[in-house]
Amino acid sequence: MASRRPASYSVDLGLIFLIGAVVVGLHLGRSSLRPYDAPELDPRPALLPLYLLYSLARLAVAYLLAVGLALVTGQLAARSPFARRLILPTLDVLQSVPILGFFPLAVGFFIGIFHGSALGVEMAAVFLIFTSMFWNLAFGVYESLITLPEELALAAGQFGLRGSLRWTRLILPAVVPSLLYNSLVSWANGWYFLIASEIIAVGPARYTLPGLGSYLAQAVTVGRNHETVLALGVLIATTVGMHLLLWGPLQIWAERFHFEESGDRPRTPRMARVLGRSRLVRWLTRTVVAPAGQEAIAAAGKLLGMWGASGWWGGAFALLLPASLLVAVFKLYGLFVSRPASPELAGIPVDLLLSLVRVALGVVVSAAVSIPLAWALARSTRVRGAAMAVIQILASIPATAFFPLIVILLRWGIGMNAAAVLLALTTMFWYVLFNVAGAAYAIPKQMDEAALGLGLRGRRYLRRVFVPAVLPSLITGCVTAWGAGWNAMILCEYLEAGRRVYQVRGIGATLDRATYVTGDMQVVAASLASMVLLIILVNRSVWDPVYRRVAERYKMEA
Repeated sequence: MASRRPASYSVDLGLIFLIGAVVVGLHLGRSSLRPYDAPELDPRPALLPLYLLYSLARLAVAYLLAVGLALVTGQLAARSPFARRLILPTLDVLQSVPILGFFPLAVGFFIGIFHGSALGVEMAAVFLIFTSMFWNLAFGVYESLITLPEELALAAGQFGLRGSLRWTRLILPAVVPSLLYNSLVSWANGWYFLIASEIIAVGPARYTLPGLGSYLAQAVTVGRNHETVLALGVLIATTVGMHLLLWGPLQIWAERFHFEESGDRPRTPRMARVLGRSRLVRWLTRTVVAPAGQEAIAAAGKLLGMWGASGWWGGAFALLLPASLLVAVFKLYGLFVSRPASPELAGIPVDLLLSLVRVALGVVVSAAVSIPLAWALARSTRVRGAAMAVIQILASIPATAFFPLIVILLRWGIGMNAAAVLLALTTMFWYVLFNVAGAAYAIPKQMDEAALGLGLRGRRYLRRVFVPAVLPSLITGCVTAWGAGWNAMILCEYLEAGRRVYQVRGIGATLDRATYVTGDMQVVAASLASMVLLIILVNRSVWDPVYRRVAERYKMEA
């Protein structure tokens, strides 16, 4: 047994100093912040560290909520055919609703229930960030569990693994690789839509929370290039630091959960070895983290066991969903009969068709580029870590930061249609790439060795081994990219940079104008309803059959 590393007081002192600096910075900086309902933020660069801490706190809370709910939702969908028929269509629809579509709920519920207080606005922002993180995590958990080798599931049943024991020995190890790579894109997507989450507007109501996203949006809108560059520098430095301190070590740790028969000893992340020398970290792990984790897993196992054992839960969920739809239909009816129809409603079908073409093109381009790029990354183990760090940095840059570049391309004559597709790719592409790359890294070594022995190299390996192995994750990435593309249209078809507006006809531009300019809730509701109907049609006729066929035919058996 390996000897335990000696404790290091320097690590403890460093952690205490870091925590103290954060607490002091929050205490001293809060007095300099303007109210959340002020027309603009204080643009002083000295406040950027405080803005960053606020944004990181919102992102962290939203991410933890998204992971917890994704584990529950994905496991239920994989375990119960009845739950699957309810959950998957709901996820398909909700992940495609633009973040502007959740603004009325955020304002009406969270801000309304707390009477416009700062806590209500913060909860609304966390909820909006959650809506940009959750969907691909849930799909990733579901895809991991339905492609779980049958031998493992049968062995777990024969050994009587139930409740929390089944979670710790089967479910969590099975979903960790996919959950990690989807976490990378979820976190990047949180940064991507942080601007829309920290500036909440519905009609006359407008709330601007202090944060890096709102600071960057304000700088781009008014054309303060030095503030834009400074905010981007902080964002990139934060992303690099998080990759070195968090995501990189987690990628190394997740390698032990790949389905392989090799006897390689799992690597321990360097950061884990450093923190393991801290007396403070050891004490917290032993007395707080480990017991709390065990209790949470046990409670989740009991709750899901109750769902599977009792039909009452399924019946309640089956009644709740139609009831929610009836309430929404009633609200829409009242909205449209209360006043004459808006003249913009007649153009929504054409707007929807134009946006559909852009989103479909984005999915095709993302898949076509992701497969060879993931193949190259999987083969080049030496540059994989650095390449993934660069990719994560690029994925975290919000679309607003690309606005000056897009403006330059527009002046060169690229056209707003092409510009909208390019901006959509800044979020759609990463969903596909992270999923395909995660599947590529998880290809068992014995499969590669067998392919090498059979003489499969180059294109033959790509066609006969690599693509079939990553195909389930590729479909998962395309489904989530499809939803993200619709979400991104609000930022891609209506640009505001340097106090000038660039727009192209589409459902995203219509939603932007109705939300921020005219406050026409009829147009907002009609746009969202038509988008949801189109998404349901495409999901039912295209994605669902493809998903089932790929999951059944290309499951990785042990």
